[in-house]
Amino acid sequence: MKEKIQGFEALEKDTHASLTQDKDAAIKESKTNDKQEEQERVTACLMPSKSKPVNSVSPALLPQVLGTGMAALAQVDIGAIFSYPGVTLPQLLDETSDDLIFSTTQAALFGSVIYLGAMVGSFLASMPMVRLGQRVTLLIALPLSFASWVTLVLAPSVWMVLAARLSQGLALSLMTSSSTTYVAELAHSSVRGRLIAAMDLSRQMGSLFIFSLGTSPLSWRQVALTAALMNTILPFIGFLLLPNSPRWSATRGRTDDARRSLTFFRGHSYDTEKELDAIINQLQNPSKDTSVSLQLRQLREPAILRYVIIMSVVLFLMHFNGSSVIPAYIVIIMNTARVEMSSYLAAIAVCITKIAGTFCFGFVIDRIDRRPLFTVTCLISAVSMAILGCFFFDQENSQYIQHLEWVPLLCLTTYAFFSASPVIGLLRSELFPTSVRSSVVPILYTTFFVGAFLALQTYPYIVVALGPHGAFWLFSVCNLTLIMIVVSTIPETRGKTLEQITEIQRRATRHNE
Repeated sequence: MKEKIQGFEALEKDTHASLTQDKDAAIKESKTNDKQEEQERVTACLMPSKSKPVNSVSPALLPQVLGTGMAALAQVDIGAIFSYPGVTLPQLLDETSDDLIFSTTQAALFGSVIYLGAMVGSFLASMPMVRLGQRVTLLIALPLSFASWVTLVLAPSVWMVLAARLSQGLALSLMTSSSTTYVAELAHSSVRGRLIAAMDLSRQMGSLFIFSLGTSPLSWRQVALTAALMNTILPFIGFLLLPNSPRWSATRGRTDDARRSLTFFRGHSYDTEKELDAIINQLQNPSKDTSVSLQLRQLREPAILRYVIIMSVVLFLMHFNGSSVIPAYIVIIMNTARVEMSSYLAAIAVCITKIAGTFCFGFVIDRIDRRPLFTVTCLISAVSMAILGCFFFDQENSQYIQHLEWVPLLCLTTYAFFSASPVIGLLRSELFPTSVRSSVVPILYTTFFVGAFLALQTYPYIVVALGPHGAFWLFSVCNLTLIMIVVSTIPETRGKTLEQITEIQRRATRHNE
């Protein structure tokens, strides 16, 4: 009996030892498998998969430049439309001319009536931009601009000329809204600032183009014909060949079109799926129900409405800091300064300086944060306007510094250089979600053109009421006011995708609530 018990105990010990060994082996094998699986996961993260490429390749630049180039040519036409009166009004007011002769009132309308057309066009632009997209809107606006230029060439009466200018205002508002939004939506975040800056540079080049034609023996009709042929035909052909904005396609529920557009603008070797997923997730419900009325209802969201109001105020005030008045009245300003320098040469110098400023800011816009850059440029602009106001104040009183005839030109060129910063134009396109951008941008441009019209029309009355010095001191105060508004209310956007900017705004709005 005792021997049996000892046998059972020995068997139990052997069984327990065997089970322990099996358990240890299983644990060891499990650890080995876990280690192998962990190594495989690390390797999978480090090594690109053949089925799903990793974004180790930078997005292609050339297709983005191509799309921006076509939009920039539309901006050249916009600059030409704005500057056309500056070189043609002397001919239209010449009483010895064999062509049409304008009265003073008609000449004033010739310069300002485009803003009335632009206000109407900006208000209506959201409909084609939402329904048809920015590219198709440009394909409508460019022929309208061409027809307006040709009407100027053939106009038999003063009122036909004014009607053509009104039509130009409508065309430029469509081109301004759609071209800027098109570039903002096709551009990668790494180059978006520079591409938007290229738009501002192109608009200044359009002004210089018209000024150059103005120094030639061409008549005002021949200048109009040259502008029609040079500024509208090539971009029209280009947009026929380019795809729609990827973000606009996504808002219409055309995911395949959005993917093809992203592939075109980023290159075939770039993985566009992550960017496309971010666009679709930000839209939340990329259906075809993206009507104008729906987008307008979305504007009531606090995160969107807040920045619509802020940017409307900024775009309105920026015309009262001198940005619209100085280009239009620079010859009169230099004549008022009573310096020996030719007022027309001074105008050309200011135009070239503004182009240089636009070109320089194009290189730094993606390397310096938006808000510090805006602060510095507005502060220098405010100082230059204040000094110019002091020069005019001294002219009416003590005349201690009137021998410093270089002061007015230095102040004006300094202002022109630093006011060329493209920050506001960039923020206008960056601050709003893809789902409402096509409706918001035309609303902002309506405010923009209202401000431009009022600034140009009221400047002579401001000079009468406050004197030239008071007008420039007012410009200086407006620059300082813009700094306070932008720095205290607008988030930093450099280096962020449009979808990331939208999420930052929503978090900030919820925090303020």
